[in-house]
Amino acid sequence: MKSSTGMLLLVAGLAIGGAATWLISAKTPTHEKAGVADSVKTERPILFYRNPMNPEVTSSVPMKDQMGMDYVPVYEAEAPDAALGPGSIRLSPERVIRSGVRSEVVKRMSLKRVIRTVGRVEPVEDRVSIVNTKLAGWVEVLYINRTDETVRKGQKLFELYSPELVAAQEEYLLAVRSLDRLKKTPYAEAIESGETLVESAKKRLRYWDISDGQIEEIRKTGKTSRTLAIMAPSDGAVTEKMVVEGQKVEAGEPLFRIIDHSRVWVYGEIYEYEMGYIKKGQEAVLSPAYSPTQTYKGRIDHIYSHLGSIRYAEAGGTEVRTAKVRFELPNTDHSLKLGMYLNVEIQAAVAANAVAVPDSAVIDTGTRQIVIVDNKDGTFTPATIKTGARAEGFYEVKSGLEVGQWVVTAANFLIDSESNLKAAVFALAGAEKEAPEKKEKPDKGNKADSAPVSPAPHIH
Repeated sequence: MKSSTGMLLLVAGLAIGGAATWLISAKTPTHEKAGVADSVKTERPILFYRNPMNPEVTSSVPMKDQMGMDYVPVYEAEAPDAALGPGSIRLSPERVIRSGVRSEVVKRMSLKRVIRTVGRVEPVEDRVSIVNTKLAGWVEVLYINRTDETVRKGQKLFELYSPELVAAQEEYLLAVRSLDRLKKTPYAEAIESGETLVESAKKRLRYWDISDGQIEEIRKTGKTSRTLAIMAPSDGAVTEKMVVEGQKVEAGEPLFRIIDHSRVWVYGEIYEYEMGYIKKGQEAVLSPAYSPTQTYKGRIDHIYSHLGSIRYAEAGGTEVRTAKVRFELPNTDHSLKLGMYLNVEIQAAVAANAVAVPDSAVIDTGTRQIVIVDNKDGTFTPATIKTGARAEGFYEVKSGLEVGQWVVTAANFLIDSESNLKAAVFALAGAEKEAPEKKEKPDKGNKADSAPVSPAPHIH
């Protein structure tokens, strides 16, 4: 009796437990039932692993690099779209904005290069005068006694006493008196001889820089002048005075230096690599450092035939790798001072009607130039170009691009690095598809042989 009661209770308990299990399972959603299975199914298949420091080094199995860093897995979803071709990538609009990618259109334009340098104001060589005498004597009266005084042509500088000059004047007066007496005689040969003596004496005075007016004055008065007035040979400023009153001077000794500042030369220096952009007659804008708004317009008057200093010196003339150019400027108001520095800007025409891109768009690898072309559909493609001259912020493109295309000017290095990675992935994916799959069965008898061996990394 007791055993049959126990059996009934056992059967009833099993029935109640089964009903409870059915009710709980019926209320559980189907997606929760398959949670584990779905997580396995949603795992992304790994194509290979790449070196974190060098994306071109890959491996088919997990491994570490020389620094101990794990190789980064590359999933199948990251493989490039085969329709884009190797190197091309696709970026979402959000990623474009986040990366700071900016593009500009390729257009035609005339390229000009501005060459900037510094010029120094110097005197015009043929407007520099050195005052000296052709005979020895003493300075009795000095009219210009200060440096930087302005003089006019023909103005008296000093009075020179010379015994030789006095003797030459007396000889001239004797010749004149003799000629006057000979004119009263009927002998033509004697008169001609007297005239020759007068002319010889006059020439001697001229050789000593006595003017015809002074010679005529001596003839009219019949008196010799004790001193000779030395005149200024040109207008200008006395930049050097090497004489004082009462000083004895020798023939040929420099006494004054006079420079005419009404026109000046400006010497500028051009780097060797810029010499191809300059030519004689080219216009330039010059401005003093103290007043950039005050400008002078000039032209290149001369390009020197050697590098280095203005006057070539074989020992050290070519140590400086710059060429000298010269400008000539009017300076009637004397606002340009000798030794002053001027900022010089030369507008050089580089290329006319050229296909041009901003210089920030060009990636120079050392052996070639690359730009990233924005296809305006979310895809970007690297293109190799051939560049020409470089102007202010632009490159001339001789081949590889057409007008109307768009090129990336910002974040192009990021796109280029990703493009190289995608190209490597593309090449690896293609190689793995072509290679037949080989599966080796492990030898159960030898556990050591069945252990997996890491293959050598593939380098693309």
